[in-house]
Amino acid sequence: MKKPTSKNRTTIIVLTLVLIAAIAGGYYYWYQTTSKVVAAAPTLQTSKVRTGNLAITASGSGNIVPNMQVDLGFRTSGIVRQVDVAVGQSVTKGQVLARLDDNLQQAQLAQADADFQALFSEANLAKARITLANAEIKQAAAVEDLQYLISPEVYFWETEIEKANLSISALKNDTSATAEQKTAAQKTLERTQANLLAAQERYRVEYVPATFTYTYIDTETDEEVTTIIAPTISDIALVRAELDSARFAVVDARSYLEILQAGAQSISGPVAAVQGSETAKIEQARLALENARLTLENARLTAPFDGVVIRLDVVAGQTVNTAPILTLATTQDLQIRFYLDETDLDKATVGNKINVSFDAFPNATIAGQITAIEQALQVIDGTPVIVSWASFNNPDGLPILSGMTVEVEVVGGEAQDALLVPVQALRELSPGSYAVFIVQPDNSLKLTPVEVGLRDFANAQILSGVKAGDVVSTGTVETK
Repeated sequence: MKKPTSKNRTTIIVLTLVLIAAIAGGYYYWYQTTSKVVAAAPTLQTSKVRTGNLAITASGSGNIVPNMQVDLGFRTSGIVRQVDVAVGQSVTKGQVLARLDDNLQQAQLAQADADFQALFSEANLAKARITLANAEIKQAAAVEDLQYLISPEVYFWETEIEKANLSISALKNDTSATAEQKTAAQKTLERTQANLLAAQERYRVEYVPATFTYTYIDTETDEEVTTIIAPTISDIALVRAELDSARFAVVDARSYLEILQAGAQSISGPVAAVQGSETAKIEQARLALENARLTLENARLTAPFDGVVIRLDVVAGQTVNTAPILTLATTQDLQIRFYLDETDLDKATVGNKINVSFDAFPNATIAGQITAIEQALQVIDGTPVIVSWASFNNPDGLPILSGMTVEVEVVGGEAQDALLVPVQALRELSPGSYAVFIVQPDNSLKLTPVEVGLRDFANAQILSGVKAGDVVSTGTVETK
């Protein structure tokens, strides 16, 4: 055998290296082709239906504000004589906060009170008794005059008709009155009217000739003449008017006497009276007294409710007008006034729960509830916002002050122990109608309609259509 030369050995080595390179290239080509095919095959993403809690919230900010706050000032101008409170002082409803120089007003009140009390003196009481007696005498005389003109019988039945009409009116206004009572009253009125007609006929036929027949001597013929001169309609109307006036005088005099007998302490409000009557004098004196009291009250600034003075801009000796000089606010039943973005209008609902955190108490959160939504947007720092009001609880007794800054989380809806799926699992079939793909045991997908409840950016509440543990598709992803 011939021994290989050095040249032949070199050729063999080169050929071997070429062969190795070719094999490596083929393997690389095969690997790249195979990996591209695998990458092109999509991978199914899934998620299990789970139970959990879901809350739909919105965030806002605002401040603690008093339930009531008012700027107060005097109702008249003058010089401040005394300031009775200081900033931060608690006051009660009706407490005097400041006073004007009121010496003149006090003197006017004393005089008005004296004039009012004088009306109830024994002398005025005796005079009132005499006035009533005279009025009753005048009324009796007016009754006699009218009876003479129209006959006592006609007067009697006219009076009975007035009584019957009053009875019917009372029954109409009485909700407990029976139909039988109303019918009986109506029949009484009809009988009385019939009796009046009969009395008027006897008046014409019998009473007038017997009462108003006059005999006199004719100056021209010297003969005795007998004639009937009956009362005219005008004569009767005049006497009726006099009787009405006399009756009113009796009523007023009796009312005046009863008020005097009851005393000044019995007057607690306006006294019904006609101008110029005796009773009107009491009403005029009462009004004068009330006006004097009001004038004095206007010189005193009083608290309209329990609260704390949070601003005071007046000192004794200062001349003031009706402009506000102090601010009073409640410290109980504080409220929250906060702002939400207009996109959160669906969550701004009276009754919705809120969670409140404070800049002053970073580790504390308290609960509350929306109580009111203002019906117009406001612009804060150039942004339209919804203005909301809320009450809150303070179970830990935090020292919450009016004006504190708060952050508010509004709970627009929440579900406890709900069935949840990622929102990516939902497939919208039509507006408001959804389905999910449930992965079957053989890895096939079944399109299943579902009823969706609450949703946030990540999860959706499923009300029906799936059960806990179901595997749903959330889409596919390509492997790189």
